[in-house]
Amino acid sequence: MEHTTTSRFVEGMAFDADIDGHTIRFDDKTGNSGPRPKAILLNALAICTGFDLVSILQKMKLSFTNLSITSKGQLTNDVPQVYDHIHLDFFLKYDDLDQNKVERAIELSLKKYCGVYAMLIKVCPITHSLHNLKD
Repeated sequence: MEHTTTSRFVEGMAFDADIDGHTIRFDDKTGNSGPRPKAILLNALAICTGFDLVSILQKMKLSFTNLSITSKGQLTNDVPQVYDHIHLDFFLKYDDLDQNKVERAIELSLKKYCGVYAMLIKVCPITHSLHNLKD
């Protein structure tokens, strides 16, 4: 499978990217008409692992609600600025008895199925935390 994207200059530093039939505006911090590319990279990691996590939890027949994933990347001061550490926070509501299974599902997603994780882990450490959103 091959992915192809097309990015067109708009104005200032803004580009419109055509990705799989969808258009997303990217910009730098001064124009601020869209997200910056490195932030999209963090989001891609969260969404990739999120897709896997939902699928794994459903296959395990584990009930959960309110799933959200926050990704944070620490940029270096050197140019080019790159992430020297990424942290994922998984927030979801689940039965306390399923704690180990949810942790196992996250590990499977990150270390076996998520292609974005597989690429990024080669260049910087990625850690994660699990948070149960109890009533």
